[in-house]
Amino acid sequence: MRALVLYYSETGNTEKVAKAIARGLSSELKKIEDVKIEDIKDYDLLCIGTPVHGFGPAKKVEKFLDELPVMSGKKGAAFCTMHIWGDKRTFKIIKEKLRNKGISFIDGFSCLGLSRLIGNFGPRIFNKGRPNEENLKEAESFGKKILKIVKE
Repeated sequence: MRALVLYYSETGNTEKVAKAIARGLSSELKKIEDVKIEDIKDYDLLCIGTPVHGFGPAKKVEKFLDELPVMSGKKGAAFCTMHIWGDKRTFKIIKEKLRNKGISFIDGFSCLGLSRLIGNFGPRIFNKGRPNEENLKEAESFGKKILKIVKE
C-alpha cells in the first residue's frame, strides 16, 4: 500500500501537520504545487492538507482536486489548519470532490494554527504557538489510524 501526503501551506502551519501525518503513515510527503497529476495514480491513499480559507479549502487545493483524474478504488483523507473554525465545511468540500473522482473518503483531522487578522483595529495575532507539540502528536496518531483503516 502506497500513501502520499499532499499539502498546501502558506505560513508553515499546514506543513508541520503534514510532516507529522506522513510520519504516522510512513508515507511520502509532497507540496501540492510540486506534484504532477499523472503521478498520483501510483498511490492507494491520498491525504490532502490545506489551510482553511473562507470556511473552505484554499483555492489551490480545490483546483488540484478538480484536476484529479477519476481513480476508483483509491482512498482519501484530509487535514486542515484553521484560525477558529471552518474545518467541517472544508472536509465536506474535499470529501465531495474526492467522491466525484471515485476516491472514498476515510476521515479528517484539524487543529488551530497561528493566524493573523488585519482590520481597522490593526494587526492581531491569534493561536500563538499552534500547532503545538500536542497537536503534532495527534496528527501523527491520525496518520497511524488512517493507515490501520486502509490496511484492514
